[in-house]
Amino acid sequence: MLKKLLTASLITLSFSASAGAIRFGYNQQYSAPHVINNGKGTSVSGIVIDVSNAISQEAGFMAKQLPLPRKRIEQYLIDGKIDAQCHANPIWYNAPAIIWSEVLYSDADIIVSDQAIASLQALSSHKQFKLGTVLGYKYPNLTEYFEAGNLKRFNSTSSKDSLTRFTKGELDGFVASYSEANYLTRLRRFNVLEVNSYDLHCSFSPKLNAEKRQRLIDAAHKLRDNGEFKRVFAKYIKPE
Repeated sequence: MLKKLLTASLITLSFSASAGAIRFGYNQQYSAPHVINNGKGTSVSGIVIDVSNAISQEAGFMAKQLPLPRKRIEQYLIDGKIDAQCHANPIWYNAPAIIWSEVLYSDADIIVSDQAIASLQALSSHKQFKLGTVLGYKYPNLTEYFEAGNLKRFNSTSSKDSLTRFTKGELDGFVASYSEANYLTRLRRFNVLEVNSYDLHCSFSPKLNAEKRQRLIDAAHKLRDNGEFKRVFAKYIKPE
C-alpha cells in the first residue's frame, strides 16, 4: 500500500513539474485580505493568492506569484510576460485580445463613515466631505461628487492607511472594497454606503498555450461551481 502511495505521489509531482508553472500577476498595491505577506516580502496567502493557487492546482500546474505595478498588468498579459491574473474585471482593461473566464465571484466598493448617508444622491447635500481614497484608483460613480465639491479626495497608498486616518479624525470617511473594509474593521459600528458592485474574473494572456489556458478556465469554473471560492472568502470575511 505504501509503495502505491509513493508511486502515486511521484507521478503527481512529475506531472506538475512537467506541466510547468503558471505565472500569475497581481497588483503589488494589494494588501490584506487580498494579499498577505509573511513579513519578508513574500506573498503567502490572501484571497487573490488562494484563488490563483487553487485554480492552478486544480488544473495540474504549479503557480508562480508575481507582484506588479497595477498599470503594467495589462501590457504584461498582452506581451506574455505573465500568463494570468485573477481578481480582475474586463472594464478595467482596454485590450480586446485578453481572454476571460466567466464570473467567479463578486465584491463591492463601499464608503465607511460615521455619518448617516442613505444614498449616493444624498452626497449632493455635503460640502468638502473628506473622503479617504487609494492613490491611482478611479471611482466612476463618485466622479460627479468630486467635481461638484461634495467630496474631496485624500489619497493614501492603501485602504488600511485611509482607515488609520479616519480613526484619527482626519477624514469624514473612506472608500474601500467590502472585503477589505470587513477585514480591517467591524463595519457594524459605522454607516456603510455601497458605491458600486462588480464581478471578478480571471484574465489570461493571448500568448498562453491554448490547451493550458482552457484547462485553467475549466478549473476556475469547476471551483466556482463547487463553492471553493466561497470557502476562500469565508477564511477572510467576518460575518456581520
